[in-house]
Amino acid sequence: MPFPVFWCFALLSNTAASAQWVNIAWALGDNRLPAAVLAVWQISALLGTIPGVLLGARAARRLGPVRTLVWSSAVEAASCLAVAVAAWDTGDGLSTRRALLVAVVCSVTPFAVGFGGPSWLALVGAWPGSASRTRQLLLDSIQFQLGRTAGPPVAALLIATVAHPVPVAAVANAVTFLAVTVIMLAAARTPGVGPPPPRPADAPTARPSWRLFGSTAVLAAAGYALASDTSRLYVARLIRAADLPAVVFSVTVSVVALTAAGAAAVAARRRIPDRRLAQLGLGLLATGLLTWATASTLGVPAWIVGGALVGASLPLAHAALTSLVMGEAGDADQATGAAVTMATNTGAVALGSTVVAPLVSPLGPLVFLPLAALAAIALARVRRRYRADAPAPPPAVPVPVGGVSAGGSPPGRPR
Repeated sequence: MPFPVFWCFALLSNTAASAQWVNIAWALGDNRLPAAVLAVWQISALLGTIPGVLLGARAARRLGPVRTLVWSSAVEAASCLAVAVAAWDTGDGLSTRRALLVAVVCSVTPFAVGFGGPSWLALVGAWPGSASRTRQLLLDSIQFQLGRTAGPPVAALLIATVAHPVPVAAVANAVTFLAVTVIMLAAARTPGVGPPPPRPADAPTARPSWRLFGSTAVLAAAGYALASDTSRLYVARLIRAADLPAVVFSVTVSVVALTAAGAAAVAARRRIPDRRLAQLGLGLLATGLLTWATASTLGVPAWIVGGALVGASLPLAHAALTSLVMGEAGDADQATGAAVTMATNTGAVALGSTVVAPLVSPLGPLVFLPLAALAAIALARVRRRYRADAPAPPPAVPVPVGGVSAGGSPPGRPR
């Protein structure tokens, strides 16, 4: 299957998924509901994602990434229909009991995403004809962020015009996942699609998967996920607390996604080393969160400008850190590296949402300050570690005119 065809269907699916997410975030962010509902939402995502990732990595090794994605898309379509049933209300908004039910039922979707996520990243990163894993991940990030750009306006339209926006968005999302299931079934019959097969037992092995959790890239990814995803989780509630309309939230989310797509497109055209790309992304994230922290004073402009900075940070840090971890896992086990990154990110976000939830109401936008500090710490850790691990330059030797230096190509280029 040509990658552009795969890319376009993924864009359609992510647009519908984004519209569903915005509708759920707006419904669960109702100020009449306790803030703990959002924490339950994230805890449910953790309880769904971790088993999904672990099973997904194993399934990718046994079934292959394409067949694993067939099952993942089918389960996700079923989960969307379950959300549609759970989110049906009387038209006056969700009660606390119904909101908690929606938050728990939503755990099925993260399970399906976790189950197929490692295979998705492995499939995209090793697509036939691709020259760089990092570039492929950036291209995938473009369609993902474009979907998140188109999704919020659709969600805002549903909120303004439909009596039951969450069920409508969930049903539409289920239809797109059924289409992706059909596409994956067709791809399963195409030879040569997917990463290389596992190495023989006697071949040299890469770093054991359990040791990846202690690597600098994984720890930085955890800090990045905790700061970025936790902060975006509470944006809807803080905007509603400021008595701003839904359109402000919709525009903010769209700006985040649009700038993310633009940053990914620019980075994909340049050969920037992964370590520098990660540093740039973490720096932009810290700056964007500091800007959001001024929303009590600056109002709407702070949400928009901060959203642009946070959005630009997302694909850079995500692609670079994921590529570093997948590289440490080895070319023959890309799905395991992706699974380690996904599991770490999910655990970090669940922890962050639990800690931040009781601080949202008393602190307001100032709750973004400690998250910005966390992003800055992750940035400092990446800079210090990779600077310390940089190989010593070779001794200077005369190079004849027209000769080639023994140093070879510049270090740190994307693989």
